[in-house]
Amino acid sequence: MSFDLLNIGKNGILSHQQSLQTTGQNINNANTPSYVRERTEYLESQYGGLERVRVQRMIDEFANRQLRTDISKVSFYEANLQQAEQLDTLLGDSTTNVASSIENFFNTLQDANNDPGSVTARQLVLAEADGMVTKFNDFSSYLNDQKTIINERVKLSTDQINSLAENIGNLNERIFASKGGNNSFGDTNALLNQRDEELRKLAELVEFSVVERDNGGLSVNLKNGQPLVLEDGRFNSVAAKNNPNTERLEFVLQKQHGSGSKSEFLVPADQVGGSVGGYLEYRDTVLMPTQRRLGQLAVRITDSLNTQNQKGLDLDNQLGRKLFDLTQTQASGLAYEQNTGSANVTMSVLEGNSESFPSENLQVTYDAADNEYDIVAVDSTGAPLEGAEVVSVSLTGGSADVVRYGVRLDVTNAAGAADGDRFLVKPAESAASEIELVVRRPEDLALASPVRVTDDIDNTGSATAELSQINVPDEYYDTTNNTLLGSAPARVEITGKNGNLYDLELFDKDGNSLGTLINTNDLTDIIGKIEGGDPDYDISIVGEPAVGDEFTIAYNENGFDDNSNGQRLTDLQRQQLVRRDGAEDYEPTMTFNESYGRLVSDVGSRVSQTRVLRDSAEAIKGQTEALYESKSGVNLEEEAANLIQYQQAYTASARIITTSQTIFDTLLRSLG
Repeated sequence: MSFDLLNIGKNGILSHQQSLQTTGQNINNANTPSYVRERTEYLESQYGGLERVRVQRMIDEFANRQLRTDISKVSFYEANLQQAEQLDTLLGDSTTNVASSIENFFNTLQDANNDPGSVTARQLVLAEADGMVTKFNDFSSYLNDQKTIINERVKLSTDQINSLAENIGNLNERIFASKGGNNSFGDTNALLNQRDEELRKLAELVEFSVVERDNGGLSVNLKNGQPLVLEDGRFNSVAAKNNPNTERLEFVLQKQHGSGSKSEFLVPADQVGGSVGGYLEYRDTVLMPTQRRLGQLAVRITDSLNTQNQKGLDLDNQLGRKLFDLTQTQASGLAYEQNTGSANVTMSVLEGNSESFPSENLQVTYDAADNEYDIVAVDSTGAPLEGAEVVSVSLTGGSADVVRYGVRLDVTNAAGAADGDRFLVKPAESAASEIELVVRRPEDLALASPVRVTDDIDNTGSATAELSQINVPDEYYDTTNNTLLGSAPARVEITGKNGNLYDLELFDKDGNSLGTLINTNDLTDIIGKIEGGDPDYDISIVGEPAVGDEFTIAYNENGFDDNSNGQRLTDLQRQQLVRRDGAEDYEPTMTFNESYGRLVSDVGSRVSQTRVLRDSAEAIKGQTEALYESKSGVNLEEEAANLIQYQQAYTASARIITTSQTIFDTLLRSLG
């Protein structure tokens, strides 16, 4: 009997000693984030009594998996919001946003219109124009810097992911070996804790799922199902690369084959998750659209002002010139890797005709069958926008005007183009950083109209003539002599009247007839009706003229106090001159302020939405953490109670051994 008591006491002491060690380990690791509390499980022998104890990790695998998912979601929104909030602040700050510069420019332009002969007022306009250009340049440079930062973060994150994948693969091997009884690889529970911690670190970077195996290993699959870590210790690598746009990095899984070759699988940005997915989401839905819309706005403002200034007359009695240089906004086409030809593509703003200039990137595809180039607006992934018009153009001298997209296409080595060759062109992306103010003399601001219309003093009718439109100078002006060309329209005479119908004749300044209008009741745009096309200038007669009435057109020499073209420059601020969407109708439907306001509101709404989603994800994560900690976290009060319990049990087991020893000694003495 004493022998049985001795075994019972021995097993009890060893088991309770293990329990005390486990409890002590729990207490010591109470502040270790990766530690999962352990408990000893007492196993009864088939013959009765205690056989041994088994140390178990107290973990809820469901809560553990959910916690990793929640960590990925919070990291996704945090990364997105961290960048977007900075941009939102700058867009809305009156001292840094572009809208305030645009507003200041048009305000000073209106002031100059109030005193068009003032050189000082004109100088202030140029100063504000320079400030507006600088604001466009600086803001675009900031967005470029953010794009570089995102790329660097993505590259750094891929290195971290590869390192974590390797660590998880190694831990899989060690856990398998330790479960097989090889203690040289470490304690199994400690290795499991290490692996869980590595998985949580990985969850901060990307979203994934795990599949546990019977041998203790687990496989890690990315959100789209591609395997990153295999249960046998093997792992794949990830990289940041893209075709063709090297500035827009994408997440790629690289699988290593036994032959040493690699195959690559693109992971869509919306299937990455974690902080990497947050960065990619911010770049594709906030940063890049903002930069392209800013470039579109810069092009439309500067080209519209250039076009209108060229329609006016400056203080030197010369026709206006371009205020801004847009020649540097030329964008090179990025060839796709699948291309087999050797042609090169570039695009530039179709100056003077950029009404349909979009903010989206454009894809150019060569169609050898028709010897044409197909141009279409594409989204951030390079896929054609739904509803976007495919425009087919043929080259003339290596170039073609693509009016529906407000760009000019230039192709070098066109003979080397192969059927199906594709190019991605980003005409708007860097445009805001490439515009430049080229007019520095205030006298070059063309506030006056180049022509003036006067009514003959002997007119007997109740009509007056007015300029109905001024187009880009082409063939009517002799700026060397500050006059109109001899062939330019200079006089209109009412030659007949029949009720509400009139006969008109158009003359040059030498009295030569340029054409007539017979029996017309429409006295608008007379020159265009007689000569056809879009003349340099046109006039309309308002009221009821009499037969013999004449109206004279002359060069507006020394029209220093004329602000008619300046008013047209100011009116540009309220006109719809910006295209809304590359997939919609190509006619512009937004003013400058509406375009910028839309840009700001889109960013602001995304920031607000992301903030709500982040807060919601954090709340869910907090609940999951509480659930996880309730099972796996160390409770010091509970452990203190266990310490007393196991200490008493240990003492009791020791008393059993003492008692068995006493009984054994008594038996020996009784025998003699």
